[in-house]
Amino acid sequence: MTFIRAFIKTKLMKIKVVFLLLFAAFQSCDAQQQRTLIKVENHLNDELDYAQGALEFEYKKINGERVTIGKINTDGTIEFKIPDYDIKAIHDSINLQPNKFQQWFSIDSNCKDRDVFAKTPYDDVYSNKMGGMLIKKYGIYVATLEAVVEEESSEHIKKRNYFWLNVDRAITYKEQCSKVSQQTGDVYDEASTNIELEKGWNFIEENRLIPKNSNDESSKTTQITTTKFSTSSPSAPNVKWTLRQIEDDEKIETAKRLFHLTPIPKEKFEKWAPNKLADLSVFTKEHGNPPRGQKNKNNMHLIYADKGQQKEIDLYVIDAAKNPNDLDMINFAYAMEYSGKDEKDIKPYVTQYNEQTKATQLLYKLENRILIIASGINMNGEELWGYIQKMKVEKLLE
Repeated sequence: MTFIRAFIKTKLMKIKVVFLLLFAAFQSCDAQQQRTLIKVENHLNDELDYAQGALEFEYKKINGERVTIGKINTDGTIEFKIPDYDIKAIHDSINLQPNKFQQWFSIDSNCKDRDVFAKTPYDDVYSNKMGGMLIKKYGIYVATLEAVVEEESSEHIKKRNYFWLNVDRAITYKEQCSKVSQQTGDVYDEASTNIELEKGWNFIEENRLIPKNSNDESSKTTQITTTKFSTSSPSAPNVKWTLRQIEDDEKIETAKRLFHLTPIPKEKFEKWAPNKLADLSVFTKEHGNPPRGQKNKNNMHLIYADKGQQKEIDLYVIDAAKNPNDLDMINFAYAMEYSGKDEKDIKPYVTQYNEQTKATQLLYKLENRILIIASGINMNGEELWGYIQKMKVEKLLE
C-alpha cells in the first residue's frame, strides 16, 4: 500500500508541475498580447469619436480599388487587416509602370554625383507606399489614421514618420544619398537606408534629425539634416498612432444629412421631368445614365431643343442623397467664382462659356442636395438660367 500511495503521489506531482508550466505559458502569452496592444493616442470630437462607434479605415490600390484594411474599436484598440495582393499583376492589368523604388527613401535626382538615368538593381521592383489610412463616415473621408511623432530639443527637431511599403519580392536595400541644393551646391540632407524587406507589406520608420537654424551668422558650421530608414512594427513602443480630422465640420454635417436621406425614386424623377420649357421641347429623357466622371446613377438626363434646333439645352439633374461627394465639384466652382465678391454680386449659379463648343456651361445646387449640370447652345448664362427656373426643380423635394 505504501508503494501505491507513493506512486500516486508522484504522478499527482508530475501533473501539478505540467499544469503550472501550462498556466505560466498562457500567462506569458497573455502578457505578450497586452504588451503588443496597439491603441490610438487621441480622440476626435462628437460622432467622429471611436468611443461612439468603431471606425473602419481604407486604402486605395493603384488601380483605384478601395479596400478596408482595419478598424479602430470603441476602446481605441487598432486592428490591422491589410490584405496581400499581387502588386505587379495590378500594374500590368492597367498598363502602369511602377514608381521608382528609391523614391520612397528620399533617393532622387538631388543626390550628389548621381546619374538619374543609370540602371540600378531596383529598376524592376514593383512597390507601393501607404501612409495615412483614410477613415470614411457618411460616405466621405473624414479623418486619417497616421503615425507621426515630433520631438524637439534645444538643437534639433526629431521627426519620426511611419508608413507601410508593399514590395513584390524580398530584398536587401542599402544605399546612401547626399542631397545637394540646386541653388548653392551645398549638401543639406544625408539620407541612408540598410534594411531587409520581406515580400508583401513592410512597416518602415523614417527618422529625420533636423538641426535648428543658428542665429549666429559668423558660424561656419554647415547644418545638415540626416534621414535614416529602418524596418519597424506598428506595435513598437515608440510608434504613436493618432487621428487627424481632414474635413471641416460643415461638410461632415452636410454629408451626415445626405447620408440619412432616402434618394428620390425613379418614378418621381420621370413624373416631374417637364416635356416643354417655353419654346423648347424634350428630345431625350433618361434615368440612371450619369454624366462623365460620375458614378451616381440617381439622376435624370434631359435634352431640350427648339423646332429648328437652333437652341439646345443638355442637362443632368442629380440627387446627392447617399452621395455627398457629388457636391465637391460645384462647391469648388462656387468658391472659385465668388471668392472675395460682395453678396450683391453673387448669383445662385455659376456659368462659363466654352469657346470650342460655343456653349454656356452652368452649375447650380439646390438645398445642398440637388445638383444641375447644364450646357446651353446659342444662349448666354442668364437665358439658360431662365429656362432652368421654369423646370421647378424644387418640386422634386416636396
